[in-house]
Amino acid sequence: MTETSDDLPGSYHHGDLRLAILKAACDHLRRENAESLSLRALARGIGVSQTAPYRHFDSKNALFAGIATWGFQILGGQMKASLADQTSPMESFLSLGRCYLDFSREHAEKYQLFFDSSLVEFGEYPKLQEASGVCFDHLLDVIRLGQQARLFVEREEEEIASIVWAGLHGMASLLQLEHGRGDLIDRPVGKAIRFLAEEQDQTLNLLLRSVLK
Repeated sequence: MTETSDDLPGSYHHGDLRLAILKAACDHLRRENAESLSLRALARGIGVSQTAPYRHFDSKNALFAGIATWGFQILGGQMKASLADQTSPMESFLSLGRCYLDFSREHAEKYQLFFDSSLVEFGEYPKLQEASGVCFDHLLDVIRLGQQARLFVEREEEEIASIVWAGLHGMASLLQLEHGRGDLIDRPVGKAIRFLAEEQDQTLNLLLRSVLK
């Protein structure tokens, strides 16, 4: 049997090649922009043939969708864990908010793909839609608990979710400006971003008040 590059010592076999590609792509995105990412370069970096990644991702768009799907799966698991020990809707709300913001900071390269339609076409990837739906369902569950306890405003749960989601996404996006934008430090906007970073719980409490009765 002829040994291929996939079988060479230190390289990845088919069972974990997909995950290896995802990890390598995320590492690239943490250092460089999405446009410079190349499937063939990733293959060289992890020691497989340059055509091997195409067994799992037929295009960069498919790879970006895979990263986003993986990100939503991680976020969904973290959301579920963050809610497991909460005893009240308000604590669940705050815990879910912290979880979302922590994820956006710790997995910034995945988070950016959640909302970039120029890189990911959500409608073409059912698994991506499913994974993102699980995360949204966790938010809806918290809202239902709050409404059942008569703590949250009486509006359609999806309407409340849109308010909360907009607030969390806005916070996450602004917090990402904290790093790499030294030009903002001494400007009023820099002070605003520092407040978000230093007083995260206070900001989440303000967001919570917006949906309380």
